[in-house]
Amino acid sequence: MAVWCLQFDNQENCFAAKSKHKFYFEGVMIPFDRGPIDKDPIYDTGYHSQRHANLVNDDGYFWARAEASARLYFPAVKHSKRIIEYGCGIGQGIACLPNAAGWDVSSEARDYCRRRNLEVYDEIGAIPKRAWDVVLCRHTLEHLETPLEHLKLMRELLNDDGELYLIVPREKHYSSSFEPDLNQHLYCWNFRALNNLLVRAGFKPYRNYYVYVLGYRVLLPLRRLLGSSAYFYATILVGYLKRNGELVVRAKRI
Repeated sequence: MAVWCLQFDNQENCFAAKSKHKFYFEGVMIPFDRGPIDKDPIYDTGYHSQRHANLVNDDGYFWARAEASARLYFPAVKHSKRIIEYGCGIGQGIACLPNAAGWDVSSEARDYCRRRNLEVYDEIGAIPKRAWDVVLCRHTLEHLETPLEHLKLMRELLNDDGELYLIVPREKHYSSSFEPDLNQHLYCWNFRALNNLLVRAGFKPYRNYYVYVLGYRVLLPLRRLLGSSAYFYATILVGYLKRNGELVVRAKRI
C-alpha cells in the first residue's frame, strides 16, 4: 500500500511557506518545487510498478490491451503516420502502432518500455520537432501541473498538417479523502475547458466525443476463447454499461 503524507517544517498542525513544504511517497521526500518540466520524482518512486503492476508483470495482458488500444483510438489511421505519445507510461498505447514512439517523465516507465523494445525519448528536448503526424496524449494532462505549457510543447512536435489526440478520464465526482492518492490527478476536465485551453495553445479543436471501455483484464478469458474482436467489443460494452468513459478531443495544429 502506498503511504502519502505532507510535512510542514517547524510548524506542526499549521501551514508553512510553500518553499518549506515536503511531500513524501513511500518514505521518499519530494519537494514541491521539482525543477525541469521533464523531471518529476513522484513518478520515479514506484508509481508505475504499483499503479500498473498487472501490465508490468503480465505480457499477455499487456499485448492484449495494446492491441485493443490501437484499435480503439486509431481504427482508420494509416500505418505510415508517425505517432508520438506524450506521457506514454509503460507503453501500451504505442506498442501496436508500427511508426510510434513515446516520451514519459518517469525513468521507471521508460525502462519498462525499453524492456519491450519500444522507442522512447528521455527528454522532451530530444524529440524531433515538427516531425510527427499525430501527438497522442492519453490520461496524462490531468497529471500535469502546467497543462497549457505542455500543450504548447505538444504543438511544436507536430508537422504543419499534424493532429492532437487528447484523451482524459471522465471523472466521477464524490466525496474524497484529504490525503493525496496514488492516481495523482490534479485536474478534472470537461469539453468546454479543454477546447478553450487548446485554442490558447495554438490548436483548432474540431471533434469532441466519449469512448467507453472497461474490463481489459477480467475479460482476458473471453479473448482466449473467442478471439480479439469479441474481447474488444466486450470491453466497450462493459464500459458503456458501467459508464466508465473517457473524453476525446481531436485538434489540428494552427
